[in-house]
Amino acid sequence: MEHTHRILIVEDEMVISMELAGTLRRLGYDIAGQVTRGEDAIEQAGLQKPSLILMDIRLQGEIDGIEAADTIRNLYDIPVVFLTAHSDENTLQRAIAAQPSGYLMKPFRDRELYSTIELSLHKHALRKKILPHFFILDRISSLPDSLPCLIISSDGMISGATDAAATLLGTTTGSLIQTRFDSLFASPPVFEPVVMPEAVKMKREDGTVIPITMSLGYITNTDGTLSGCLVVLTQRDDYV
Repeated sequence: MEHTHRILIVEDEMVISMELAGTLRRLGYDIAGQVTRGEDAIEQAGLQKPSLILMDIRLQGEIDGIEAADTIRNLYDIPVVFLTAHSDENTLQRAIAAQPSGYLMKPFRDRELYSTIELSLHKHALRKKILPHFFILDRISSLPDSLPCLIISSDGMISGATDAAATLLGTTTGSLIQTRFDSLFASPPVFEPVVMPEAVKMKREDGTVIPITMSLGYITNTDGTLSGCLVVLTQRDDYV
């Protein structure tokens, strides 16, 4: 079987690293490399260009996984999923600032690992697809109308919507504008401290509930300040 996704493992406990490599191979991924230090992770990210990096937060060397992930994001735009057994407030806040694609608390199950990797890769692919719009985006007409997108202002109100998003939600763009974003959820989603929940259930105008995968991108003003966010909606087919 041909593998398309290559994973770089950054873990300073070799036994865990080897077990993780074996699990990833069973799940159908290729291993781009295994390193133990943050400095080596940065170097190998540039050399190997992996599809995704699994990064332990606590590492050997002068820099930890959070600092390494932040550098890799700025240099190479490779998605990073943090692995950690630590969840103290200071660590979480630093992890948030590094903008990881996912976060796994040890110990985790194979299914949790697979789901986190796949959602992270999906979110990153969508982000790259619409990346050219991020830096010029000041109105919804900048986006392809076939892409189900919502623009959420800093006060939580929907300030823009494509026709595809309105169709998916069973309504019109006019009805969506100036609606609170959180009013679209069938039940209040559980927001994790590090990442926005990807898998949610939303309600259409007629009351029916549909399963949605959300991907988030930030919209900035010309001076670099945050003006809102762009949410891309993808309907899932796993709802029963």
